[in-house]
Amino acid sequence: MKNIAFLQAVFATAIQSAATSGCRKSLPASIDRGGAHNTNSLKFTTSNGTVREYGLHVPTSYDNENPTPLAFSFHGRLQSWQQQEDVSGMSNETMNPNYLVVYPQGINEQWQGDPDAVGYDDVGFTLELLANLSSTYCLDTNKIYAAGKSNGGAFAANTLACHPKASTIFAAYGGMSGAYYQGDSGDDCKAASVPIPCNSSRSMTPLFTTHGDSDDTIPYNGGPRRDRCLPSLPRYMTAWSERDGFGALNRSTSLYHKDVVRYDYGNKTYPGIYIHYRVHDLGHYWPSLDSGSPFDATPLLLEFWNKWTLDAVSTTPSATSTSSAMPSASSTSSTSPASASTSKSVASHWQVNQQQWVLGGLGSFGWMLLI
Repeated sequence: MKNIAFLQAVFATAIQSAATSGCRKSLPASIDRGGAHNTNSLKFTTSNGTVREYGLHVPTSYDNENPTPLAFSFHGRLQSWQQQEDVSGMSNETMNPNYLVVYPQGINEQWQGDPDAVGYDDVGFTLELLANLSSTYCLDTNKIYAAGKSNGGAFAANTLACHPKASTIFAAYGGMSGAYYQGDSGDDCKAASVPIPCNSSRSMTPLFTTHGDSDDTIPYNGGPRRDRCLPSLPRYMTAWSERDGFGALNRSTSLYHKDVVRYDYGNKTYPGIYIHYRVHDLGHYWPSLDSGSPFDATPLLLEFWNKWTLDAVSTTPSATSTSSAMPSASSTSSTSPASASTSKSVASHWQVNQQQWVLGGLGSFGWMLLI
């Protein structure tokens, strides 16, 4: 896997340079810049000889002397990279003026982690493609990200995020309507407590997710599906927060006349390192105004990513970033700091509200303020 070895060498010096070897190289003559109508359809041959397709959006602002952030955007099962570009809007320069975006195409229109994707090495493909892009384009190695929808969302926010090598390369992740299949059987599926194994080499992994509570394809509350177990979204987000030492408590914010609830996990040092948006009455979609959501998820995802970089201090929020904000006219929020003397009562309060979350309640959540 020469390309992966090259990639590891490139990222070994990321802390010092934050720039790939593609910097100062001229943009390939066949590559167009600009919006969705100028996205490039390309092919890449992996080290095992497999030819893979992908789309590449190069922003108008691209400069081969200034390292550019890169986002991988993975399509849902039985969809194409062109469909992913359309539903995500990530090539829309009004939403995304700065990121270079790559839209890989899955074998048989699916990704590693799906019950039918047996024997797939999409992690290896992704890392090899990234190595190739790093040698061709001027990328910021501290700002490499991955997101996707459904099966693609789970590939980004579960398979890549929990992979020992990939987890050290991607700074943060996003999952929209993610299909986070667990286990090897759907029998006795306990969606609220199913184990979620993870082999991440990171101590903290920034994660942004959205899910509609009317999703009939990947239900918000989880359950057995295709001989696997889908965790509930509260279970999935809590597992990440607890695994990384932040606990189960979080802060909830009601938005858009209570059509959306945002859940923030973290502490004083890392506020909102895990963010989840529950969208009322939304089905199996990447949230957008076109899909019936009251907001576009892509600008919020990019804003979240802009706060978290892969640098010498693990996952430290950018000192120049601003806090994520939603329209204040239609939002309310509440926080309940926990202290040592009240930890038991707060933990009990969390258990009640976790049930309310699953049932659609909008109760006030405690947020553990660890120092």
